[in-house]
Amino acid sequence: MQKAVSGPSTLSIIASLRGALEAARGVRTREDLTAALDGIAGVIADTMGYRTVIAHLHRPQWDDFEVATVHGTAERRAMLIGRASAWAHWAPLLSPTHERRGAQVVPAGDGDRQDDGRWSPGDQVLCLMRRANGDVLGVLSVDEPLDGRRPGDEDLDRLVSLTEIVALAVEQALDAQREASHRAALERLLVVSSRIADQRSRGGVLDAVCAGIRDALGFQRVAVLLADDPAQPLHPAATAGWTLHDPVFAALKFGVAELGPLLQPANERHGCYLVEREDAEAALHLETSIYRSRSNGSGPYAWDRHWLLVPLGDGDQPRGVIWADDPSDRLLPGRERLQALRLFADQASAALEQARDYEATSHRADHDPLTGLANRATLSARLRHALQRVKRAETTVAVLFIDLDNFKAANDALGHTAGDELLRVTAARLDEAVRPGDTVARFGGDEFVALCEDLGGAEEAMEVAERLRVILAEPIPLASGVGHITASIGVALPDRPDRSPEMLLQAADRAMYEAKAAGRDAARLGIPGAGWP
Repeated sequence: MQKAVSGPSTLSIIASLRGALEAARGVRTREDLTAALDGIAGVIADTMGYRTVIAHLHRPQWDDFEVATVHGTAERRAMLIGRASAWAHWAPLLSPTHERRGAQVVPAGDGDRQDDGRWSPGDQVLCLMRRANGDVLGVLSVDEPLDGRRPGDEDLDRLVSLTEIVALAVEQALDAQREASHRAALERLLVVSSRIADQRSRGGVLDAVCAGIRDALGFQRVAVLLADDPAQPLHPAATAGWTLHDPVFAALKFGVAELGPLLQPANERHGCYLVEREDAEAALHLETSIYRSRSNGSGPYAWDRHWLLVPLGDGDQPRGVIWADDPSDRLLPGRERLQALRLFADQASAALEQARDYEATSHRADHDPLTGLANRATLSARLRHALQRVKRAETTVAVLFIDLDNFKAANDALGHTAGDELLRVTAARLDEAVRPGDTVARFGGDEFVALCEDLGGAEEAMEVAERLRVILAEPIPLASGVGHITASIGVALPDRPDRSPEMLLQAADRAMYEAKAAGRDAARLGIPGAGWP
């Protein structure tokens, strides 16, 4: 015999079902879901006459089931809530042999005892909760019927209908959570976009991109990795969760060009590239792991030490990549999350492009277009700053005014194109010959100025001038022949604190003319009181 249909009236059951459905449709947050599950479990218990109703929700990051709701005694609730069980526990119970009218009715023991309709303590009745697309959301189970009978067909039909309502509530909550995350990501993206227009350098935007990916998309570790040249190793330009000096970055011995095997169509997901760790390490020929994720799960939906890279820039040769790792939910990212990550990468690419344009514009404003050296305005600013520093230091500065001898004759003999090439080579030689902290500027035409700081005095300044004179006298191979030039160099040092940049330049200029008057290819020191303004 089966359980007879009794208890609440049909109207009250319909009203309870309608209330459960409304509660399910109103779910928007995890808190809403908890309240809705408690309410629906109560409806099931009241309308179907069970002391215990349990909702086990599927956890995709672990591919198991966790007890989320227990309607029953306080002791039962305390004992079961939060308990997890693996698929292996449920697989025998979900066998087709136990299926009945969409539910699973599993008799106690070996199931051989005669079915007299009475409930046995070991009996189990449960229903799978599924998404509209069929994916498993969880398991709903009932226990301890008040009338001591096993459920009949109509009872099972009603339980299956109520389970569908529970599934709707769970699906609503998960979808709302995903939509909220996606909305937050887009809002953060707008903030990053607005910052691009205000930034003159790439650093601020790249930091905002990393923080946005961490906060809006839930990746606890994010880095923008760039390389100045495709063959050079990648280095971090901005991070979130890592520091710029994290040891993992020191282990990056590969450049953008070597990432080609990872950035293949087979690994592409919505503009991002997701690769299993073992495959990534094999493609890069790594003998040992340089890094392993910490926020890993298990099962087909879980993040398990994957590599997630997003190229920066258009074309076949990206300028770098975004590396996202350690998802807080321990799950492989879905479509919307990857699409948002791609959008963040696009913003980073835009920031890099804008920064490059700004830096190029700034460089053109501060540098000579032919030689790439500092221009007169930049030299004047640096000289003014250096003279201020001298007032507080024990060292001094020197200005070396360099004029190329007979440049006009060489330019006329070799041609203007060769003359420009000669100036560029001369500028490069000067720039390479001075110390990293010194400045070489093109003053105009065939005139150059070297600003040397932190010198011990005039003797050291003249040693620098003599070294430059010798270097400039070396033959210069050109496309149209060989250039031969020499230089006359005037040297000036401030003899008192109130000397201005203009005074120092004029003194060095007059010393240069003294060198020319002495026969050229020479260096002369400007002496205070002799030719000083």
